[in-house]
Amino acid sequence: MPAPRFDQLHRKPGPFFIALGGAGMFGANFYLYGTGGEWIAIDCGFALQSTPGGSNQVSVPSIDALERYDIKLSAILITHGHEDHIGAIPHLWRQLDCPLYASPFAASLIRNKLDPTLRWPTLKEIRPLEPIGIGAFQAEWIPVTHSIPESHAILLEAAGKRLYHSGDWKLDPQPLVGGLTAQGRLQAIGRSGVDVIIGDSTNAPVGGASCSEATVQNGLLDAIRQCRKRVVVTCFASNLARLHSLAEIAFDTTRYAGLLGRSLLTMHSAGRAHNYLSSQPGFIGPWELGYLPREQQLWICTGSQGEPAAALGKLAGGSHPHLTLESGDTVVFSSRLIPGNEVPLAAIKSGLLEQGVEIIDDDMAPIHASGHPPQEDLRQLYGWLRGRYLLPVHGELYHQQAHMQFGRSMGLSGLVPANGDLIDLSAQPCKIADLPSGLVVIDR
Repeated sequence: MPAPRFDQLHRKPGPFFIALGGAGMFGANFYLYGTGGEWIAIDCGFALQSTPGGSNQVSVPSIDALERYDIKLSAILITHGHEDHIGAIPHLWRQLDCPLYASPFAASLIRNKLDPTLRWPTLKEIRPLEPIGIGAFQAEWIPVTHSIPESHAILLEAAGKRLYHSGDWKLDPQPLVGGLTAQGRLQAIGRSGVDVIIGDSTNAPVGGASCSEATVQNGLLDAIRQCRKRVVVTCFASNLARLHSLAEIAFDTTRYAGLLGRSLLTMHSAGRAHNYLSSQPGFIGPWELGYLPREQQLWICTGSQGEPAAALGKLAGGSHPHLTLESGDTVVFSSRLIPGNEVPLAAIKSGLLEQGVEIIDDDMAPIHASGHPPQEDLRQLYGWLRGRYLLPVHGELYHQQAHMQFGRSMGLSGLVPANGDLIDLSAQPCKIADLPSGLVVIDR
C-alpha cells in the first residue's frame, strides 16, 4: 500500500479516518478524522504492557505520522475518563498544541494529571447533546452508559457525512451512578441516517446482553455476607458504581469500608466533588479501619490486574504498610482480567493462597459486569442507528473480525482497520494508504 498523497491529507474533503492506536490492540486509543486538510482526534490514551519481570510498561501512541506529513490537529475530543482514552494527554498534548474538549468529570481527571508548573493548551468543558462547531466539523457528545460516569459517543458531521464514534459503552438500565444512555437521541440520529459507525469491539465475540451494575451489587452482597473474617475487594478504581455499591454493602453487613491505593483515593475524591458518590457512612481511613475487629473490615484496593506495586500486590507479598492479611480472610476480585496480565495476576493469587486467604472471582459469583457491549447490546444500538457501514476498533484483530462478522449479519458492510491505515469514508470505506504507527514507551 502506498504512502498518502498530499491532496488526500490536505485538500480532499473525504472525510478520512486514521487509527494511530486502539485498532488491533487494547489501549492507546487515538483516532484521527480529517476533511479538506483539517484534522481532529478522538481520545488520547496509553497502553499497559506486561514485562518479563511482571511490572507494567506504559506506552503512548507515536505521533510520527503527524510530524512527517505535517498534520496539525484542530482539537482533541474526549469520550470519557479512562486511562486508555486520556492517559497519554500529559505526554503528548503540549506537542499537539490544540484545544481539548471533555466533559466536566473527565476534565477534572485530566487536570489532576497535568504538571501545574507547565503551560498547557486550552481545555474546554462540553455539554452533552449540544452540537459545537470545530472548523469543518460539527461534534455532538451523546451520553452512554459505561463503567465510569459521563461516558459519551461522539456524532461527527463532516463533508456531508455523519460518523458515529461509539466510544466505550454498554446498555445498562440501572447503572447506579451516572445517567442513562440517551436512547431517544440515538433513535433520532438513526431516523436522519448514519453513514459510518466506528465501534467498540471488546465484547463483540460474546453472546447475550450486558449485566447491570445493580445485578453486580446484589452478587457482591451475597458473596460478602458469607465471609466471616476480613474482606478485601479489588476492582477498577474508575468504577464509581462499584465504590457506591461497596459502601452500601459495608453498611448492610455491619462492616466499615476503607480505600487502599492512590488511584482509588483520586477517583473517590473526584466522584464526591461531582456528586456521584454520596453513600453514608462512606469510607474511613486505613488507620482507623485497621484497629477494628477483622469481621468488621471491608477494604477496597487497587491491583486487580496483577500490578505488583499496587495495593493488592503488596498485600500478596506481605509488604503493605497499613494491612497484613491473615488466614481466613477473603479477597474478592470484582474485575475482569485484561489480556496480557495473566502471569502477574496468577503470581498475586498464588501469594494470597499461600497466606491462607480465600479467593472469590467472577467465575464463582456474579460480582463483575463488563463496561463493553456484547452482541445483544450491539444489535439494539445498531437497530436504533440504522448505519450503512462499520469500522470495528477498540480490540485485538480477533475482536474486530467478530464485530465485523456480526455487523454484516445486520446488513452493515465495511472493513477492519489496522493502526496506520488511511481510510476514505466518502463512499464505502476504502483503505487508500499507509501511515507510520506504533507505540513509544514512557519512563515513569
